[in-house]
Amino acid sequence: MKYQWSEIFLSIEGEAKWSGHPTVYIRFTRCNFSCKGFNNPDNIEPASERALGFSPQHINTISEIPEISIGCDSIYSWHKDFRHLWHQGDEHVLAAEVTKVLPSYGWKSNTGQEVILSLTGGEPTLHAKTIPHLLSTPEFNQVKHVLIETNCSVPLSETFITALDDWALNRKGRITWSNSPKLKASGEPFDKAIRPEIALMQRRVTQDRCIQYFKFVCRNDDDFQEVQYVMEQYYRAGIPRNVEVYIMPMACTEQQQKKVMQDVAMKCLEYGFIYCHRIQNTVFENAIGK
Repeated sequence: MKYQWSEIFLSIEGEAKWSGHPTVYIRFTRCNFSCKGFNNPDNIEPASERALGFSPQHINTISEIPEISIGCDSIYSWHKDFRHLWHQGDEHVLAAEVTKVLPSYGWKSNTGQEVILSLTGGEPTLHAKTIPHLLSTPEFNQVKHVLIETNCSVPLSETFITALDDWALNRKGRITWSNSPKLKASGEPFDKAIRPEIALMQRRVTQDRCIQYFKFVCRNDDDFQEVQYVMEQYYRAGIPRNVEVYIMPMACTEQQQKKVMQDVAMKCLEYGFIYCHRIQNTVFENAIGK
């Protein structure tokens, strides 16, 4: 099978439940959203040189991309102007690239700490037909925890869910659905961004092998009120009310995060959500491949 990705790297998980855990990331290409409104109140075209501060055509490798401060901070994984930076190959080529970035202790340390395999993007569920095949390759035999970073808006097939469930059963592993539904500030339409039926489909993976949570980016009280309304749609559809809901400051950079993080944290206390710091901003200044 053929795969296309923008980068593969080892880092610490930067957000929500598994923050700080060692993680290998496969950032797949393509996305069904553009999120032009994210951290972009002036509505600047996110792929323009004015927004990026550089021309994608002048970038030769992923590592040359400067910090992105407007719009989607992973735009390089899905926008056509970055296609010349993408990689492709079969499952063995992809797995070999993953192996290169693994710690010396492999997928599990002497202390028993597992390395998470994070499938991100872009939108990784657009690659659902090929993901089970990838996970079944010998290079991933020792993987015990797969985290799928998704916007929870792409329909999932029964075949895909069954394959994930079988993988988790046979490997005695677990699947984490890290859902980041997009609020209106992203610029995406509500009916396309908020899809409770997809969140319910995720839960078809046997529950003792499945973890599910939601995380949103907020900057003000309007955003928090919208999160309340959005989560009510998920609850009414059948998502348990005790599902973890994380709120992150709307920020691409650490400077932007510092401006709003206290207000966001206090709002989390007021509304009863879990505050989620964007660790990658603080530790790595949101650098590409960190």
